[in-house]
Amino acid sequence: MTAKPILYICDDEASPPDRGDEQDAPASAVPAGDPEEAVRLFHELMRRRAEIFGHEERLPPPASGEELDALEEGIGFVLPADLRALYRVANGDGTLTTALFDHHPWIPVEEVGDEDDEWAKIAREWQYDPQRTPVLDAVPANAVRRSILRPGWIRFAHDTGGNWLAVDMDPAPDGRPGQVIGIGVDYGEAPLYIADSVTAFLRRLVEALERGDYTSDEDDLHIEAGLPDWYEAEDARSLNTDARSLAGSASRPHLQKVGLTGVEDLGFLEALPNLRVAAFSGPGHLDLTPLRALPVEALELELESVDLAPLAGHAHVRSLTVRSKAPVDLAPLRTLPRLWALDVSAAPAADIATIAELPGLRYLEVCHDQWRKLCDDLPALSVVGIRPPEQEWRAGWTTVHGPPPSPRPGR
Repeated sequence: MTAKPILYICDDEASPPDRGDEQDAPASAVPAGDPEEAVRLFHELMRRRAEIFGHEERLPPPASGEELDALEEGIGFVLPADLRALYRVANGDGTLTTALFDHHPWIPVEEVGDEDDEWAKIAREWQYDPQRTPVLDAVPANAVRRSILRPGWIRFAHDTGGNWLAVDMDPAPDGRPGQVIGIGVDYGEAPLYIADSVTAFLRRLVEALERGDYTSDEDDLHIEAGLPDWYEAEDARSLNTDARSLAGSASRPHLQKVGLTGVEDLGFLEALPNLRVAAFSGPGHLDLTPLRALPVEALELELESVDLAPLAGHAHVRSLTVRSKAPVDLAPLRTLPRLWALDVSAAPAADIATIAELPGLRYLEVCHDQWRKLCDDLPALSVVGIRPPEQEWRAGWTTVHGPPPSPRPGR
């Protein structure tokens, strides 16, 4: 065993279950878009653009009904009626200097569904600890499935940089078929909810032009429609602060991810019903009881001492990291039905053998001494990280593709 921290990738395809697959279908299967209104708004948008530019713009010829039928058969989903109606007006906007959909060029029918999806893997690789970091909710929560990419997300416009506008024909319980979302390399943490339909998207653009909320330069038009963006959504769902700055910050209903230092009481968590990722650090001990009622999936604890008993039976925890100076009793982990990843490499575990009794565990981080105390009868681990003794836990990994050495050589 070397003195480097080594991450053994036993299964190159290792990844937690897709949370989007586990969400229910929407309560309303009726799209919010209106094809007649969408076409009217489209023509109004073009009319106002012509007034601003001083000339009418020429669009590509419309797609035929046969072409649209072939597209739907090929992708296995029916387009929302409003988007289909727009394709019957023009087959994309490839001839325009300024793209119609908020600077996202409109994709012609023959190119829809032909995207190279290597970006989906890249988007997760760019995330810290991709095997353990869950995909979060869009804002508002529970409208878009918590996935990076799904067959029912039909991309109809792009930003030329690896991101797309898509119509969502496979929404989450509080969503509507045909809603417009943002996906791509910049949305590895969560998809972006933009509008309940293409119709609503166009309406926002036209209303902004009516208000005069735009700037133009020759054939370049910037419409200030107030559409949701990545930065706004990230700010709404994330909070990193300390105990002194916490007052008044935690009453944000869309918060899903918190990183807090020096917190002594978790009672404020009652105001965060959508919390999914939590990291708590400080010099003392925390009562974890308030976490019982929350859908926290990834939990990181860096404390003087940690009592995991309040987490017993927690139905949502999938990833747990514990760093502690005092010994930690791992027995409550046997009752976590969805535990997929565990890091106890910086915590003296009183009963390290408990790890062998976690059949769903696939990702494990331990220190060298802990690994030597484990038996060979371990769960079918996909990723194993082994850290050397007396080394800063944050040190980078040396990655090895293959199984780790036996915990007890020669046996």
